[in-house]
Amino acid sequence: MSLYAVIALFLAGCTWLGDARAGYDYWAWHPKVHPGRVSGEAGTLYLLQGELLIRGGNAVFQRRGFPPPTASANPLILVYRLETMDWPTSLQRQAGRDLQAFEAKRNPVWGIQIDFDARTRHLDRYGELLRRIRAALPTRYRLSVTGLMDWASQGKLEDLNALEGVVDEIVFQAYQGRQPIKEHRRYFERLSTRTLSVPFKLGLVEHGNYDRDALAMVQKHPAYRGTVIFLLPDGSR
Repeated sequence: MSLYAVIALFLAGCTWLGDARAGYDYWAWHPKVHPGRVSGEAGTLYLLQGELLIRGGNAVFQRRGFPPPTASANPLILVYRLETMDWPTSLQRQAGRDLQAFEAKRNPVWGIQIDFDARTRHLDRYGELLRRIRAALPTRYRLSVTGLMDWASQGKLEDLNALEGVVDEIVFQAYQGRQPIKEHRRYFERLSTRTLSVPFKLGLVEHGNYDRDALAMVQKHPAYRGTVIFLLPDGSR
């Protein structure tokens, strides 16, 4: 079976929002997730590449995740997890090499995603880092970031909306581990009423049991751009 073959059983078994739709995007982070579970007719694949870790007081990049496929049927975004609010020159160069390696195998690479759990009260400082990353990233690539649901409900609107034009999207992660985040309906209701101008998506966990009415409220937001499903390890339910 080819890397991006359609597996009908997988699609039929998805329980979030009822039937799976071609427009969904997917995170593939775990080494036991096979990207071939995702239809070529689906949206973007967010593929983990590695983590910036703090070891002995030093920032060290540890390779994790997925090597470049050949001629992916899905647009790809390369994900970098940060343990510290930093983007050293060494990691900038590594990301550049990764982008080139993926494109060398004829993959449609849209850009990179930064995953860092910045504290909500530090969103302004995080925004400064993201501006530096954006300035160093070639303009043909998009910049995506993950976001906490606390940002969506409690973050200062001026800090969040200041990211418009810096990032192409924020993907708010509405899960913890393998389960939907507690009280997700309250978070969704709050998000649906906020005057966000920065484009955002919702990140849901595979097989998560979400309140459909609350989801529908968020989907009506003018800045909403879609849903990203976090794929669990193969065989997990």
